[in-house]
Amino acid sequence: MFNKKKVLDINGLLTLSAINKYQSKRKAAAAMGISVDTINRYIAGLEVSLGTKLIHNAHNGCILTPKAQHIAQTVEDAQNILEAVYKDNNVSQKNGDDYVKIMIPAGLFFSLFSCNADDFYNTYPEIKIMSFCQYIGDYTIDDDIDIAVFTKHPERVDKMTILFEKDINYGLFASQEYISKHGTPQNIFELCKYHRIVNLIGSEKNTNCWNELIGQSQNICFQSNSAFSLMQAIRNNVGIGLIPEYCKDTGFIRIDKVPCSYKITFYLAVNKKTQNRQKIKIVANYYQKLLEMI
Repeated sequence: MFNKKKVLDINGLLTLSAINKYQSKRKAAAAMGISVDTINRYIAGLEVSLGTKLIHNAHNGCILTPKAQHIAQTVEDAQNILEAVYKDNNVSQKNGDDYVKIMIPAGLFFSLFSCNADDFYNTYPEIKIMSFCQYIGDYTIDDDIDIAVFTKHPERVDKMTILFEKDINYGLFASQEYISKHGTPQNIFELCKYHRIVNLIGSEKNTNCWNELIGQSQNICFQSNSAFSLMQAIRNNVGIGLIPEYCKDTGFIRIDKVPCSYKITFYLAVNKKTQNRQKIKIVANYYQKLLEMI
């Protein structure tokens, strides 16, 4: 009899398979569209049902037990059979397989679409694009992603081809309204004592001057692991932060009196499994031109 407990066990089995595939609870949660807490709950329930430990947490992630790996492979085999059935019935196209799938850092997304995309879609009306937010620390292409933009040199280069590199310079910026109300800091002392600071979590690792500034600041009023959220905070007068220099043309004011800057290299990569498809080449070329413009 199919009951609620068996449904939960199925969820646990699918979760275990996802963790085995992505080697990360966080990536598995993102792929399944659920939280890490839900992942943990499903696995805990499955361990109770099976009466055995499936996953050991480690400092750099999690490790599946040999039995868990065997179970996960069995579940993946069953999923592959279902995929074959779906493809035979042309269901895969309805689920997005006719799209070019792209993974882009959230903070870069709005800049790539600052120009008019109408000409592209008029030229290639048959092309459909599905864009995903790239999570911090994701530096490899998943099997179902065709194109990706990374903020450091990608891992697993055996799975991808790097098509283009672009250096982006970063500096201190604020909104015009914030500067009008609070003035422009003339040195790092004024910045740290009298101004609100917004910080992208982890960015202090990119440059010594920003690390020192964060250490001295008396009012770090907003922090986020999302570059897009950070830029929106600055745009909405929260405070001063470190963002790309091309933002000076989008309503931000550069703080020139305080020397603090660094450079990030963006990498445009394409999945080797799909790179020779004509529509993948067209979209990759389009995104390269967008990157060249910023």
